[in-house]
Amino acid sequence: MSKPRKTVDDYFNRNKWVFSLGGIGRDMCYALFTNFLLTYVLFTRSVTTQQFAVISTILVACRVWDGLNDPIMGGIVENTRTRFGKFKPWIMIGALTNGAAIIAMFTNRAEGWRFIYLFIALYLIWDITFTMNDIGYWSMMPSLTSRPDRRDKIVALANLFSGLGNLAAVGVVPMLTAGKYAIGGNSITAYAAVSVICVGMFILCQTFTCIGVKEDRSAKAEKEEKHGLKEMFQVIIHNDQLLWATLLTLLATLSGAMLTAFAAYYIYLKFGYNGTIVTMFTAFYAGAAGLLLMVFPLLCKKFSRKKALGVSLCVATVGYLGFILGGTVIPDSIRLGFLCGAALITGFGQNWFAMVVMVIFTNTIEYNEYKTGSREEALIFSLRPFMSKMSSALQQLIVTVVYLIIGMTGITNRISELEKNANLAASAARKANPADLEAVLNQIEADKLSGITEVLQNAPENMALHLALCMAIIPILLLVIAYVISLKKNRIDEAEYDRMLAEIERRKAEKETVNA
Repeated sequence: MSKPRKTVDDYFNRNKWVFSLGGIGRDMCYALFTNFLLTYVLFTRSVTTQQFAVISTILVACRVWDGLNDPIMGGIVENTRTRFGKFKPWIMIGALTNGAAIIAMFTNRAEGWRFIYLFIALYLIWDITFTMNDIGYWSMMPSLTSRPDRRDKIVALANLFSGLGNLAAVGVVPMLTAGKYAIGGNSITAYAAVSVICVGMFILCQTFTCIGVKEDRSAKAEKEEKHGLKEMFQVIIHNDQLLWATLLTLLATLSGAMLTAFAAYYIYLKFGYNGTIVTMFTAFYAGAAGLLLMVFPLLCKKFSRKKALGVSLCVATVGYLGFILGGTVIPDSIRLGFLCGAALITGFGQNWFAMVVMVIFTNTIEYNEYKTGSREEALIFSLRPFMSKMSSALQQLIVTVVYLIIGMTGITNRISELEKNANLAASAARKANPADLEAVLNQIEADKLSGITEVLQNAPENMALHLALCMAIIPILLLVIAYVISLKKNRIDEAEYDRMLAEIERRKAEKETVNA
């Protein structure tokens, strides 16, 4: 008697791990490109105010476009037919071409307007190719299991591993690209090396996924409902609570992004050109998120959502104000420890606020079912990544305006000149290959760090304070606006949510009785 043919669910454990591991490398590259590209440009190139404005305009425009073109790529993937399926070809094509764009961006030596034109071309290529991989990767997930409960487990594990990849890049890249631990002794060599490492991980992890996963390629399994902007706006129009929840999501995401946007430059001005301190700061902020995950269920039992938003706002505000105090009245001897403590408090409050907003956002699914009779989970959840991309565009716009006002490029241009000179001197020394090469390279690095220290010490005294105000006051204002909107517009508290669920169940029971 022949054995029954295996189904895709027989491979669940394998698919769960192999698919999820693919997210580590891809999110390392994504974090490198989105979080450190502007830093790389400013610390390795001398740019005029006009050139900086052009770069920033491209970053803003492409991030808006990135949120708009997902439905287009989704349609292309949906209509793909190959012997390898519809998802894997786009995953690998996207990974390989995106990796090439990343390495080209971080290893080219173009200068001036030639670099600006190359930057524009490479950024557009990166945006298009990452969308290929991103849509292909996440669209494949429904074909890995036919059971919704197992699908949720895959999503949770994949998001966890993606977060680990993101955290690895955000935490380690500053240490490896700035200060005495920079690879090769300068940022130019360091970013080139880091880009190759991240791209290698990206391609390796995605290859692992494409070779290892077993998918159901039947039309039913591969079919995933696609939603465009028209459908998104239609459901928002008919769901007033979703409208406000989407705005809350945008404000909460943007407020958290402000800290990471300005923190590294603030730390360099206060503590010197030392990426290790940025990594330490990031570890405290990220550690708060880990701590929150452990206690969040307890907080949900203790606080109502409305009260939780208020308390988390207060906690985050205390942490944000700590950054201002750390840059003004706190003595130098304890300043670093004080700011790390502020990062821990801020991270806890900020992430707590964001998680409560996520609950409010999720509750609009039941509200939609209560009002229209249709849940529309996929359509509603598609708004979250869209808002994340809009937040990224607004973040870049704010950063550009702030840097132009405070004259940040005047500082970074001098640092980039020292980095370039150190890179040239190190290359010349390696070609000459003196007997004491290591000592020569160490001296080149020491001279560079000494020069950068002098640049930072001679920066305008109020520059660090302006950065501290931006990384504290802007997020506080955004959180306060979100809190006020929630108080005024969010009607789905715990009691109303329970009432809606009861009414939905009553309608279902009535319908079943009629049909019977």
